[in-house]
Amino acid sequence: MARTPKDKTDTKPAKAARPAKARSAAETTAKPALTVVETAPEASGGTMKLKDLIEAVASATGGRKPEVKAAVEATLAALGEALASGKALAVPPLGKLRVVKTKGPALTLKLRRAEAKPAGLALADSEEDS
Repeated sequence: MARTPKDKTDTKPAKAARPAKARSAAETTAKPALTVVETAPEASGGTMKLKDLIEAVASATGGRKPEVKAAVEATLAALGEALASGKALAVPPLGKLRVVKTKGPALTLKLRRAEAKPAGLALADSEEDS
């Protein structure tokens, strides 16, 4: 028995955006450094867009948005060109990214997240060697 694809006309309407929550004074004054941790877009309900990334970088670095925009766009263009040519990327804060499959203009990527390594741990002090 042959399988037929389901009819795509029975799709659910898109959900309306939720209004922003009011923040307390403590939350607005203390902004963390650029930390975007999302496990899956479906779980969090959103996607980080270029505008959001530029705002996050500008607030983390204290730079002006036009300058940050130029730097972010140049960085993303360089990353896109490297991935399109099949190069693997090793970006320590993010992790290792490589192309798994290419199908036309679409690339399937695999990201191995960088694990946080404890800083400043020495194996032994210099006096302990003797």
